[in-house]
Amino acid sequence: MKKTILALSVAAVALAFTSSCNKTKTTEAGIEYTIIEHEDDSRMIDSADIVLVNLKITTEKTDSLIMESYSDSAGGPRYIPAYEPVLKTVFAELSKGDSAEFWVNADTLFQKSFGVPRPSNMAEGERVKFVVTIVDVFSQAELQQKQMQQMSGMIAQDSVALQAFLATQQNVQTTASGLHYIVKKKTNGKQTKAGNKVQVMYEGRLLSGDVFDGNMDGSRPPQEFAIGLGQVIPGWDEGVQLMREGEEYTFIIPWKLAYGDRGAGPIPPFSSLVFDVKLVKIQ
Repeated sequence: MKKTILALSVAAVALAFTSSCNKTKTTEAGIEYTIIEHEDDSRMIDSADIVLVNLKITTEKTDSLIMESYSDSAGGPRYIPAYEPVLKTVFAELSKGDSAEFWVNADTLFQKSFGVPRPSNMAEGERVKFVVTIVDVFSQAELQQKQMQQMSGMIAQDSVALQAFLATQQNVQTTASGLHYIVKKKTNGKQTKAGNKVQVMYEGRLLSGDVFDGNMDGSRPPQEFAIGLGQVIPGWDEGVQLMREGEEYTFIIPWKLAYGDRGAGPIPPFSSLVFDVKLVKIQ
């Protein structure tokens, strides 16, 4: 009999907890929210924290997608300051590992968070629905440390890959800046100098061999730019000035002379690059 009473008591507590988690509440700012899952003894979000969150935002009436980060193609979780002007009162109720739904007035969201008017296809007073999962919570100092560790790891990984790639090449020359190059074809053509406008054919690759850009296949006309004026990445500005008209080089460009710590399009941050370049014309 005692076991039965104990089992019923446990079940009652579990039911009460489930009911409280899925009960819709309202913040002081008037935002309705429902906590779907709650992690006991997990770190609560402080107003000074940075929150790593997966989210899906849809219109309430038509369920039209505004943005989401859950799918593989969406870019993954987003970092959002816990003091974000509209969402801060909901974040204050959540902790790491929690998931929740909440509803925000569209005018408030678009004006205060996005800095633009409510879209014309949404009615005045319409709400926007959020589905969020709190992936992690960081203080400013913790996030900075995490990013520094990630940065160091990416730099080290690129350095190893670059040295491995260079070991497979022959006749590599290196400038004082660290630019590596291989002369594939020499000519007695006109020598380039800073300020020249040049036309080049090229193919750009990651160290993995993946091609990310180029016109060497004739799909586009020669790329035209003035060298030495910062119109291209530093590795190109320096490398093309080594060339004569009609010559062909391979540039192996360290990340500091390429797209740096930000990357560009399909090029990840801290990526050394390989370019095959043919100098077609010096104007």
